[in-house]
Amino acid sequence: MNDNKIKQLYTSNIQNFIASGEQNADNLALSAALISQTLLSGNKVITCGDTLGQMMAQHFASILVNYYEIERPCLPAMVLSDKIHHCSPYAEQGSDSSDIYARQVRAIGNGQDILVVFSLNNREPSIKSAIEAALTRDIKVVAFTSDDGGEIAGLLGANDIEIRLPTNKPSRTLEIQLFTIHVLSELIDEVIFSM
Repeated sequence: MNDNKIKQLYTSNIQNFIASGEQNADNLALSAALISQTLLSGNKVITCGDTLGQMMAQHFASILVNYYEIERPCLPAMVLSDKIHHCSPYAEQGSDSSDIYARQVRAIGNGQDILVVFSLNNREPSIKSAIEAALTRDIKVVAFTSDDGGEIAGLLGANDIEIRLPTNKPSRTLEIQLFTIHVLSELIDEVIFSM
């Protein structure tokens, strides 16, 4: 691999980050305000993702429960388990796992909570089911999508927020999702714990 290829990869990724910031600034500010209001009202953030998106969901919930850069009180957040299905008789009945998150949303979510989902390809059945379950319980949704938003963008209602990253490669989407989580976490801390 030559130097030009390496520089091109860095340049392309930097351009994706810049485009993402320009495209999502308003929705990130709205998301921070919505999540902050949810938390200040004594409600919780529920989060999930499919495949590598689950790693992003775990990271975001961990930041809220612990802290981002400045130590502060814990905030109520939980990541839905992608393992809960495998440990019950329900799994023995030959059912698929596309509703694994939806069942948890229905079990623990209330209308004042917020669901934050992380998608890498915009069509994961388990993420779509979770959003549908949230909408039936009047739970607002913040959805991290990519490219054209796909099927997930089509499920979102007028009160939901989409943070659409301008990439169509899962690896690039994941990289920008991580940075965007950090931006969102900093904004939430500023809103709730402004100095």
